[in-house]
Amino acid sequence: MAITYKAALYFDDGDKGHIEIVDKILPECGDDDVIVKNLIAGICGADYLAYAHGDGPSHMLYSGQEFGHEMVSEVIAVGKNVKGIEVGDWVFPNMGYAHRDRGRMATVGGFSEYLYLPKFTLEGRCDIPVVDLQPSAIKLDKSLGLKNLVLMEPFAVGGKAAKQMEGQGTTAVVIGAGIIGMSAALMLKHYGYEKVMIIDFSDFRLENAKSFDLLTCNPKHEDVEQSLKDAFGVRGAYGGMKCGAEVFIDCIGVQGSMDYFNKYAGVGAKLSIVGTHHKPPTINALSVCFNQQHIMGCGSYPYDKSIADTSALVRSGVDLSKLVTHEFSLEDIDKAMATHGDANSAQKVVIVYP
Repeated sequence: MAITYKAALYFDDGDKGHIEIVDKILPECGDDDVIVKNLIAGICGADYLAYAHGDGPSHMLYSGQEFGHEMVSEVIAVGKNVKGIEVGDWVFPNMGYAHRDRGRMATVGGFSEYLYLPKFTLEGRCDIPVVDLQPSAIKLDKSLGLKNLVLMEPFAVGGKAAKQMEGQGTTAVVIGAGIIGMSAALMLKHYGYEKVMIIDFSDFRLENAKSFDLLTCNPKHEDVEQSLKDAFGVRGAYGGMKCGAEVFIDCIGVQGSMDYFNKYAGVGAKLSIVGTHHKPPTINALSVCFNQQHIMGCGSYPYDKSIADTSALVRSGVDLSKLVTHEFSLEDIDKAMATHGDANSAQKVVIVYP
């Protein structure tokens, strides 16, 4: 019998978006395909921004499509030609590779009850362009639990910046205490950084950061310059005495986050930009030149490798699940989106399926 399932569709209304939950028919599983049932899915900042402010295409969200890309799914059907995966396995459907369509990086279908994954492979395919040689899905370790596993995708984003900085120092400043900032900070610690400070305006999120033994600073009621110098010491530099932090990671994507690097980064400091700047930021080019600083994008880190690293972090005893602050059903996805937008009470908001 055909399965009818509920799917949340995103619609772009220009200055905002809206969501419609519709019934869809799940195709029969083909010989080369896999069907999964979603167990839990996280709301990404891109999902929220498209919903609250519109302009979905700039976040790779398009009207009328199923969306959501931070999910943990259970395999319920496997085609006879598919190798290496079994019914009951938990997997992460791999973004634009799950549907063999790179245009669906953000519209995988995490906010749908089921997903149909065509031409499934765990190793990548050789009969499609070389750039598409990633697996359709990545197996997950059930023993880590759903709330740890649902953070694997966002931790891959901040983890890319942290991996890039592995071996580049032992002290770092992360700007932004959302999930991406927390992922960058915790993965830096995992890669051997001794001191990591997070800067954010949300006391709620900074309290979470403290519970992971991270240093914190809230510019609303703390002196940023003094906090940085107290934590990392000072060093002489062009433009005066600067803080001694070796690495800065921008996880917000606004001019204010760049200003911290402009004002406080010293000789040889490195900046990794993770946050998406929709307006061109202003950089102190003289400081970059005379202080021999380095600015880079966060690069690319394959999800199979980043999930392995984040899983190792959890196995080491770091409980990421406490970052999941709210759970909603699919029927309450509008409430979930609104909750995500409140930085003073929410960290990671998820949809949980029965």
